[in-house]
Amino acid sequence: MKIGIKKVEVTCNNCGSAESDFVTSGIEHEYDNTTKDEFTVVKCKNCGLHYLNPRPDVSELATIYPPEYYAYHLQSKNVEIENDDSLLYRARKYVYLHRLEKAIAQCGGNKELNVLDIGCADGRALNWYRQIKSRTIQTFGVDFDQVAVERARQAGHTVYHGRFEEVSLPNDYFDMAVATHVIEHVADSKNFVRRAFYALKPGGILLLETPNIDSLDARIFRRNHWGGYHFPRHWVFYSAESITNLARELGFEVIKIEYHPAPAFWNWSFHSLLSAKPQYKKLADYLFPPSDFQKNNLKNLCAVSIFTFFDVVQKTTTGKTSNMSILLRKPFVDQQV
Repeated sequence: MKIGIKKVEVTCNNCGSAESDFVTSGIEHEYDNTTKDEFTVVKCKNCGLHYLNPRPDVSELATIYPPEYYAYHLQSKNVEIENDDSLLYRARKYVYLHRLEKAIAQCGGNKELNVLDIGCADGRALNWYRQIKSRTIQTFGVDFDQVAVERARQAGHTVYHGRFEEVSLPNDYFDMAVATHVIEHVADSKNFVRRAFYALKPGGILLLETPNIDSLDARIFRRNHWGGYHFPRHWVFYSAESITNLARELGFEVIKIEYHPAPAFWNWSFHSLLSAKPQYKKLADYLFPPSDFQKNNLKNLCAVSIFTFFDVVQKTTTGKTSNMSILLRKPFVDQQV
């Protein structure tokens, strides 16, 4: 575990203000080979955006994303994850593709679509895209992990290596771009959304999924332990209001915002809470495995079912969960400013 990694002071990514209030602080609890440093979440006094400040410098990405980081290996980490006989695997696949199909329905009548998965990792979602029946999907991806990119390329996808904001992508080319829990990880989320705007065709769709800081469980675990903090890998935390303001400023039309269950956040929240006491660290790792919750075993099926029930109750009573998806459209040519 490194101590004193390189950090940078930042201002609000939405409005540029340097004025902020302290919200909470926290440390890494999911991996034991990143950093022991403490990180602080602040809230912009001007527009209300929550963000990490100071945050890790981009030169420390290899530090805070260890080789075993779970998202790099969703397809290839072990055979359990891609077990079609697993109820948990089938449920995850169904939910993901159902959301994607709803977004694709907004893409007009073209039978063949160019779809870009931003943060595609080793290509599990891209493999699922090919199974969509209503359209023919040409699969594209981008990710900064070289090993994961090579695995996705081996599966036959066109994948760009690097940070999305920096890689060379064609403009006005993609019918849809999907960023599932990516925007909260990037250094400049405004530039990230702007880059997606240019990459999309006029009328193209951007589907963002990101933690919702304005949820009941985010308030319950507000001090240190909310799973959506994902210290130190999540750098910005949106609400429906702040993500809408960003999207509209950059020229997108907001089609809809929806809220979905986020069992992983409950899992991380309880892991953080329990592992805060060193004597309970092993128990926390067993009950609430921070990376192996993706494995399709009976224990995880039970945990996902319980945490999903928590979110069903939360959405029924508050109208929200800590996981929101934002469906955006780039205006058609005659509508663009």
